[in-house]
Amino acid sequence: MIFANSTKIIFTIDTIHRGGKERQLFILTRFLLDKGFNISIIAKEFSHENYLKEYEIDLRLIKVFNGNTWLGKFLCFRRIIISENPDFIISWDIQSSIYTLLLTRKFKFKFINASIRHGIRLVRFSHILRSVVCFLSPYIIANSFEGLKANNLKPGKRRVVLYNGIENKFINTLTKTDREKQRNKLIPGYAEKHGTVYITIANLVPYKDYSTVLKALHKLKELHSFYYLIIGDGPMRDEIVGIIYKYGLEKRIILTGEIENISDYLFISDIMIHSSRGEGISNSILEGMYAGLPVIATNVGGIPETVFPGSSILFPYKDDKALFECLLQASVIFSGFDKDSEEYKKHLAKFSVRKMIKGFEKIIQTVESN
Repeated sequence: MIFANSTKIIFTIDTIHRGGKERQLFILTRFLLDKGFNISIIAKEFSHENYLKEYEIDLRLIKVFNGNTWLGKFLCFRRIIISENPDFIISWDIQSSIYTLLLTRKFKFKFINASIRHGIRLVRFSHILRSVVCFLSPYIIANSFEGLKANNLKPGKRRVVLYNGIENKFINTLTKTDREKQRNKLIPGYAEKHGTVYITIANLVPYKDYSTVLKALHKLKELHSFYYLIIGDGPMRDEIVGIIYKYGLEKRIILTGEIENISDYLFISDIMIHSSRGEGISNSILEGMYAGLPVIATNVGGIPETVFPGSSILFPYKDDKALFECLLQASVIFSGFDKDSEEYKKHLAKFSVRKMIKGFEKIIQTVESN
């Protein structure tokens, strides 16, 4: 790298908990710390369910900005920036992107806006505001080409795509025998009655469309034996539990809540289901793909540029009939899929941690040289 290891880099983000963008941020933070760089993370909210322990990040690196008003939060954010005196600020959310943009003219840091983490833009004030802030930002990192397109931005030297990087720990190493043992251990009732194991890894929030998945599984339950693993938690948990009981699926569905050992469940699954209103590059889908799982997902945002054609089926958002047909056809469509093929490995390599880090280094070099 062409800049000194004494370079001060600040990442800003709205929340620190267990989520896709947080994992990407901590992967980069761990790499930069190992290289000897001076790193801080500024967040609006801090949750105890996070990746600090997993990536051995010192809690003292986290600075929280707060306040009762927009102005109060901005002034707190500004004080932290003055105290930290960074060379680079890389923002991962809309609010801190606005704050940083307002401070760029007065202070000498270099600003990179990395808030485009979704591949769609809805007719909402927050989405339109994000597009405006991105247009005004000197440098943009999006995690999908569809994300740039949705915000009316074209790829270029100052508008770049950096795909999410997934770690090798998500590569499935279980034998068939070990997988069956783990299924008997983790899935109640599986030992007595086998079936296809579906999995979804997503927070229980409205735009992760669990209701469509449950409707489709309700139609499927009379035709096929299956189990459905839901990995995640959130404000819609009670509503989702209600739908599960409404459709009589309580013996087929396991709600794990937030867990650290996601790979334990990925490695015993057969197919990943991902129904979402919008995505950039989905960590969950990539983790499933690294584990060798075929994917059935909504045809939105950056999902088409994420999945491998030979191991994926896409369906329209909110269309439970189309999803039901996908589930019926999956065994035939995926019959020729080989997770050990060179073509598949080449596709996954686009989303490796190594490639993401090299891309990040190149971006920082470009900004520094300019």
